[in-house]
Amino acid sequence: MSDVDDGVGAVGASDSPDNSVGDRVHRATVEFGLDGADAERLEVVVDAAAAVPDDLGDVVDALAEPDIAEAAWIRWSDEDLLGEPLDTLIDRLADIDDPSACVTWLRARHAAWHGRTADAIELLDAARSSGNRLVLSDLAAVEADRSNPTAARELLREAGADVEIDLDTAFDPHAADRGFAQELAEEIAPFAALRPRPMAGRNDRCPCGSGKKYKQCHLGRELHPIEDRAGWLYVKLMRFMQVNEALLPATIGDDIVDAVTDPELRQMVHDSYLTVDLALFEGGVAQRFLDARGALLPPDEADLLRSWISATRSVYEVERSRTGTMDVIDLATRERKTVVDTLPDAPLDAGWKIIGRLVPVGDGHRAYGGFLPVNDDMVGAMLEGFASRQLETVALAIGQIFESAATHDDLREAFDEGLDMSALDELLAELGGAADEPGAGPDVDETELS
Repeated sequence: MSDVDDGVGAVGASDSPDNSVGDRVHRATVEFGLDGADAERLEVVVDAAAAVPDDLGDVVDALAEPDIAEAAWIRWSDEDLLGEPLDTLIDRLADIDDPSACVTWLRARHAAWHGRTADAIELLDAARSSGNRLVLSDLAAVEADRSNPTAARELLREAGADVEIDLDTAFDPHAADRGFAQELAEEIAPFAALRPRPMAGRNDRCPCGSGKKYKQCHLGRELHPIEDRAGWLYVKLMRFMQVNEALLPATIGDDIVDAVTDPELRQMVHDSYLTVDLALFEGGVAQRFLDARGALLPPDEADLLRSWISATRSVYEVERSRTGTMDVIDLATRERKTVVDTLPDAPLDAGWKIIGRLVPVGDGHRAYGGFLPVNDDMVGAMLEGFASRQLETVALAIGQIFESAATHDDLREAFDEGLDMSALDELLAELGGAADEPGAGPDVDETELS
């Protein structure tokens, strides 16, 4: 899956004595809410990836059920079996007569995993009239990637998702656990609820970058300003990763805290957006998303994502911090940058050293992965590690912060006594990923559209 997961192999059905068929069936009833019979049918489908049976009758019958098909994809993901390990089974399923919509959906997911987005959309469109919720939800995701929230909402409504979302509750994609369709409904809700203003005159060039006249392009389906869509773009990346490489952030988190025993520190890393950001950028998921789905994005979002991918993680010295903005100096380039929106609640004292990954948005920068304080004597090692842009090296460098601070209290003691510890508390709380704080991650709510 990545440069850092070499030690995490696929977990097959018979890898350990405590992973018996009975144990896995019980797990399926708990994890997916399947009854015993459907849980057993799920295991037949899951095992078919490793050993494709000559007679696919039982597999095809089981895959007629959306709950089983969706659970199979999740299990294959958990067991690192997406992609090439599924090739033989998918090829065999492509040859069956009169496939169910779920089989077509599975083939589309597999094509999308391999980056064949146009093939995936063609398969989904062919099954559109079936009304299958999995097909409709993935078609809604296509419209969401196109930044067409109203079309996505209608597809989700048809798929049975609850699209009446309380916009007073911020959506935190890192902590969400309500299933693909419902999480997508929450993702698009604020953009579907608030119609953007016209972007240009009817006969002007469309500002999306397509080169067409406005009336031939986005008239009637206007885009929200790119400053508002930037957070949504980050969530699109996270959604793509959840479907295709769901375990990567946790694997990176394990590497970072490998030598840490304090449970609070370990949990803080796993709950933060730090591991998500590492997976997306140093881990290559953002580039993979751009390669596979970039043609669906509005041109300005594709350009923005390219600028994010080219950005380098760094160490910053706080020059001035106040409510709403923070001026920092990039210690690798000596450039001054202004951070907006993605900030700790409490302003930081001038002179603090913090690590993060600043990406351009409009006239400022944002740090969707958050910040982490670092001691002065670690700055050189951090900059050297970040310059490599290699996931394993960057994760190892960040891990040094936590290895030198075996406990939460030790992390405090790594800083001079003169520093304001209440501000450090705020920064650590933010890194812990409190879902109700605007700066804790790329939450998308109605306030971003104001």
